[in-house]
Amino acid sequence: MESGVGVLELQPDRARPGGRLLLIDGLAHGYVDLDDPTHLELDYVARIGAALEVLVPRGAEADVLHLGGGAFSLPRFLASTRPGVRQTVVERSGAVVRLAEKHLRLRRGPGLKVLQADGRRVVGEGADDAFDLVLGDAFVGTETPEPMATAAFAAQVARVLRPGGRYLLNTVDQPPWPFAAEQASHLRGAFAHVLAFGGRDVVRGRHAGNVLFLASDAPLPREALARRIAGGAHPAEIVPAERLAGWG
Repeated sequence: MESGVGVLELQPDRARPGGRLLLIDGLAHGYVDLDDPTHLELDYVARIGAALEVLVPRGAEADVLHLGGGAFSLPRFLASTRPGVRQTVVERSGAVVRLAEKHLRLRRGPGLKVLQADGRRVVGEGADDAFDLVLGDAFVGTETPEPMATAAFAAQVARVLRPGGRYLLNTVDQPPWPFAAEQASHLRGAFAHVLAFGGRDVVRGRHAGNVLFLASDAPLPREALARRIAGGAHPAEIVPAERLAGWG
């Protein structure tokens, strides 16, 4: 199925009857288990989920903005584990949204709003202090859309976050980390506190992969996050501060 962002394909998972893998132009862009929305199969999604366990405690109320929908695995995860969280998901491809509604059990409701729109525009037009968490997970292929990878966009995200709010940004890069360095610089210009984390082989510079950034105007829960992401099927670790300081 052509989507405007690439050819969409859903593949069933023989190991899990409810598992569905979303491919866009042959690249994995999401996975959901129709029978278990708490199951996060893809490594980087599982690491984001582990971070969310620290950033959005169960039972808490919060306003979360997702930039990028894909298979909507993280919105479904939050909806199933934190019914008090109000979510807005921005996905620019109507075909992706329709596929998720028809085949991946995406259900809109009072706690889950889905906008077919450009993420930069939604953030740029958003009200000040509107969200507790912004999750940037939008890609064209393996690249963050250029308008959402600028210093100006980072500043706009900071504006729509409430005091103490967090920006969790997913990027893909490879050694020597030119894009990650650029994003680190942008985030430092917009936020007082920034850290990065990822899979151990990625963080240690052994191969390309997902580098996740967490930024805020308030001190970050570094130790709690480090403990949480260290376990599970896809262990991760925080980039050492001295190495992050050398990025950008």
